[in-house]
Amino acid sequence: MLSRLSMISAVGLVATSLFAQGPGRHGGGPGGGDFSLMRAEFGVAGKVVSGAPYSAQAVTQFTQTLANGDHVQRTMTASIARDSQGRTRVDRSISGVGALSGGTGAQARAIMIHDVVAGVSYSLNPSTKTGSSMQIQARSADFKGFERNRAHRSSAAEKTEDLGTQVIQGVSAQGTRVTRVIAAGQEGNEKEIDIVTETWRSADLQVIVQSKTSDPRFGETVYQLSGLSRAEPDPALFAPTGYAITAGRARRGQ
Repeated sequence: MLSRLSMISAVGLVATSLFAQGPGRHGGGPGGGDFSLMRAEFGVAGKVVSGAPYSAQAVTQFTQTLANGDHVQRTMTASIARDSQGRTRVDRSISGVGALSGGTGAQARAIMIHDVVAGVSYSLNPSTKTGSSMQIQARSADFKGFERNRAHRSSAAEKTEDLGTQVIQGVSAQGTRVTRVIAAGQEGNEKEIDIVTETWRSADLQVIVQSKTSDPRFGETVYQLSGLSRAEPDPALFAPTGYAITAGRARRGQ
């Protein structure tokens, strides 16, 4: 059903900052920082990367330790691809994410295509061969200014460290550790909370190859690319061939 697909897409698109951030205005809960990272990597964060094709498998694992010592693990896997024109495709499966799981061990699957050439994004449901399309609208200057101001405000309680470079999955990656501090009493917490995110990014491909976020409130999130190939992907991956598409509302792009 498209309603279920919308829920899956929402989980995927909100991806990199949720685990790294907290509830309410900070992002919050399972699906945070890590999911946000994925959003940026999968080409839907407002930046078009051309001339750097690649394909890979991505695994995001969230682990939460409960008060009784039990552990809750949730996993998102995805096949991702980007062509030389900057078009992206993400075929993701989510297991164990509350109502989205549909039962123990079940998986919810969704495909997102971001076609920057045609100016259209597609959300596809492989199980029903249906989907929706959205025109990509340019972001206004006011919206960009809002994002800059928000970034400036959030950086006030952050410390960034350079971790140097290392080769990961055959590419050189630059490492950065960001520690965000939530002061005592800011969110009802008695003591200061440190949220630490380590990110390894390939400047050549402009993708995050590996990341890890530790948040005492929610647990640990690890994102990892594997099987990275820099060959040009099959052009057929970036078209919703065989799907019944319903036009949806426009969404902001650049």
